[in-house]
Amino acid sequence: MANITYDHQSFSIDGRRIWLISAAIHYPRTPHQLWRKRIRAAKQAGCNCIETYVFWNVHETEPGVFDFAGDRDLRAFIKIVGEEGMFCYLRPGPYICAEWDFGGLPAWLNNIEDIDFRTANGPFLEASARYIGAVMGQVRDLQITSKPATDTKWPKQVSQSRQSGYRGEGGGPIVLMQTENEWFCTSDELHDSYLLENVRHLRENGCTVPITNCNKLWQRVDGTIDTWNDKQHLPATMRQLATLQPDAPRIVTEFWPGWFDLWGKPHNTEDKPDDVLHRLAGILSAGSMYNIYMFHGGTHFGFTSGRLTEHPGTYFPTSYDYDAPLLEGGGRAEKYDAVKRVSMFASHFGEVFSNLSNIPMHTTIAPDADNHPPAVTQLSGSRGDVIFILRGKKDKTKQLDLLLPQGQTLPVQLGSDRAAWLLLNAKLSDELLIDYTNLRPFAYLNAKILVLFGPAGSDGLISINGAPLIVSVPNGKQPHVQQVDGLTLVVLNEDQADAAYVLADGLVVGAAGLDDEDNPIPRNGWATCYQIDLAGKVGKQSQKTERKPAAPKLTDWQHAALGTLLDGSDPSYQPIDGPASLESLGQYNSYGWYRVPVTKTNSGKLLWPDTDDRLHLYDNGKLLTIIGAGDDADDQPTGIKLNDTLTVLADNIGRFHYGHKMGEPKGIAGHLYKVSAVKLAKPKITRQPAPDPFKFIGTAFGKQQGHRPPAQALTWTVTPDGRKPLILETGMNLPDCVIMMNGEPVGLHFKSDKPSGDRFVLEPGVGPVKGGKNQLELALYEPLPDGVDPLKSIKLYKVTDIVSDKRGQWSFSKWAPPADDAFEDLPKSTPSQPAWFRATFNVKQNDVPLWLEPVGMSKGQVFLNGHNVGRYWVATRTGKKVPPQEAYYLPEPWLNVDSENELLIFDEHGKLPNKCKLVYNENGPYG
Repeated sequence: MANITYDHQSFSIDGRRIWLISAAIHYPRTPHQLWRKRIRAAKQAGCNCIETYVFWNVHETEPGVFDFAGDRDLRAFIKIVGEEGMFCYLRPGPYICAEWDFGGLPAWLNNIEDIDFRTANGPFLEASARYIGAVMGQVRDLQITSKPATDTKWPKQVSQSRQSGYRGEGGGPIVLMQTENEWFCTSDELHDSYLLENVRHLRENGCTVPITNCNKLWQRVDGTIDTWNDKQHLPATMRQLATLQPDAPRIVTEFWPGWFDLWGKPHNTEDKPDDVLHRLAGILSAGSMYNIYMFHGGTHFGFTSGRLTEHPGTYFPTSYDYDAPLLEGGGRAEKYDAVKRVSMFASHFGEVFSNLSNIPMHTTIAPDADNHPPAVTQLSGSRGDVIFILRGKKDKTKQLDLLLPQGQTLPVQLGSDRAAWLLLNAKLSDELLIDYTNLRPFAYLNAKILVLFGPAGSDGLISINGAPLIVSVPNGKQPHVQQVDGLTLVVLNEDQADAAYVLADGLVVGAAGLDDEDNPIPRNGWATCYQIDLAGKVGKQSQKTERKPAAPKLTDWQHAALGTLLDGSDPSYQPIDGPASLESLGQYNSYGWYRVPVTKTNSGKLLWPDTDDRLHLYDNGKLLTIIGAGDDADDQPTGIKLNDTLTVLADNIGRFHYGHKMGEPKGIAGHLYKVSAVKLAKPKITRQPAPDPFKFIGTAFGKQQGHRPPAQALTWTVTPDGRKPLILETGMNLPDCVIMMNGEPVGLHFKSDKPSGDRFVLEPGVGPVKGGKNQLELALYEPLPDGVDPLKSIKLYKVTDIVSDKRGQWSFSKWAPPADDAFEDLPKSTPSQPAWFRATFNVKQNDVPLWLEPVGMSKGQVFLNGHNVGRYWVATRTGKKVPPQEAYYLPEPWLNVDSENELLIFDEHGKLPNKCKLVYNENGPYG
């Protein structure tokens, strides 16, 4: 059993310091058969820790029903991390964000009466406490502080190097846990009643490692370590954090090397490899540890992708590629090499970082500006000094001459990278002292091999144990190897460093990585692979990269029509009591079919305000329109002709993953209305302090409880049509505000939640809304900006008719693949209606990533051998292309080699699959 503590600089296990260099890999986004391969890729890049969220809605599929098997086996994932000699940083939530459906919260929470999320709400706390108890039951004995399990032997230190650090007699790899996530507001009251409750749930269920929070200092939490998430200005931020939190180490819990994609937008490639290297070096230059989020993004299988709150009508694609170093299909991007250069240094020389002194940092040039000259930072400690040189993006400096304390000038060739790092007076062991070097340290293996690298052809200067050396950095492929006082010194150029990997018994140069048996994988452009053992002996081996196999062909396409579901005559429709969300019908992650009785309409505008999905409206099997957000849909009142019965395909396209609108009902939760616009007069504007939104909702993100700056209130007198509702729509230009009716709150508008506008159904007899005249007030949180006309920022509709007839019988049918006998030959022309398609194919191997390109289709869902691959969206019903994702991952473990494979596709508009094709690609949809 081990003990873990911390101080101003690092964590210690039984008094021995560790330095965490972490990679984010989320277990539900990768099939479990590939977990070890992804984890080993992070280890090979220099990371010594794996971070993962725990996904509540993955595990508690029904209230009190937990699933920790297969791809949900959290315990197995963490054990693999430990078996690979790495630490684990666990973030169980209960809320996680992560661009995941509902931010990781289970959809069935919506069925609990009087529940409020992420706040001191009894039903929510009760449910989250049960969840935390279940998670801790899985991982309690996998903490570093637990008694070692009898069935598991953890490596105390990873293969002959200092990469992972000391583990001692710990029970498992978990060294940190995080409570909640990104709780971006301030409330002393909720600190005690909610945030501390989450900490208590962890502690009372057996958490004995340090607990962190990631609130960006919005709300500090007693008994936890404050951390940060961002990608910009991190050297300055970490210095500030050291000032505010002098007794704890600094951690960037989420360093973002890329960013997520959105359907309808181009693939995000804003952050270049050199940016990533520069920013990681900047974090280290402030004496801070980091977690790369995401190191490997993976895939939103099934219906797990969430919906973004910050842009109108945008959703997260199935690919969570994230433009990360390790791509969705497991390929290694250019960013992988950039991450590896700096992370190998940070983990292999972690003893220097973990022993830095608690002294004020010196003034230096701020390294964030594009055109700044090189910024030099020196950090000192009991195991030596580390120097960072950070160049501005536009700076062209090729060499920098450093004046060392003893008066010696050290010329440093900067090469192509915007960051360089050096060691000074670094005591790596009792026998080895690096006095200085102008080359970048890369790895240190078992006190036997020291690896440095620099620009090809440059002169390397290094002094070891007082003996100076001059070496020439190689120009070609073969590394420079020489013996120095019992030490093997390996000098590489930058390309060689990218092709270098640490083995249990040495170093290999010329590889694209290491396979499952630690054999080098051939690297493009390298005909020879060099292997250097611990004694310094160099071996050579010829190698060839394998050809990509021929892609399999899709054959035997068949088609299943859905005519009876479309016209409402299918016997699977079952009666329901009026509008009902998908959650209330037990369909947490699915489409749903509704049969809705309607009043005949020949004119007028129709609005379905209580939906945050895409509703496909059919009359006798003919598509009338799509109501909702995103391409090819209409979210404004629309004129359509209705008959007696409307059939609706409700597309659950994902729940908001953050903000006050989380938990929005899916499917049809309210009535369809005929509306007419109400022309509002100019409002009465009064000056008053801003409202305190914490009085109206449990948690007001972006706000500080009790802070009431000068603001305004806008007031109108409004009158509904008899007992029919009014519908208020607030637009993106309107400041944050509380919606009041007759002096009582009925809703909140926050720009960050839905810039496209919020809708509030104000029904007479419900709450403070009356059947006659009502006072509508918008209590603004800040003064109305100059030039903003409130009459252009809000809309008010009067309901003239409830079109979805209350007197008729509503019905519902589950969405599911049809029976085998429903399939027949493909039609000769596009059905232009929702349909299922089926094909077969054969593969000879399942060790290369395979991708489906649904060319010519529109939007829907893909299944492979019964596994839900996820949502695809490549075009609208009219054929307009929808970027960014054109290829969809068919994971290797889900493929059959010895038998036929079945591909099943649901297409919302029945586009024929004749042009669909399969391709092999190691990289992914954008590679």
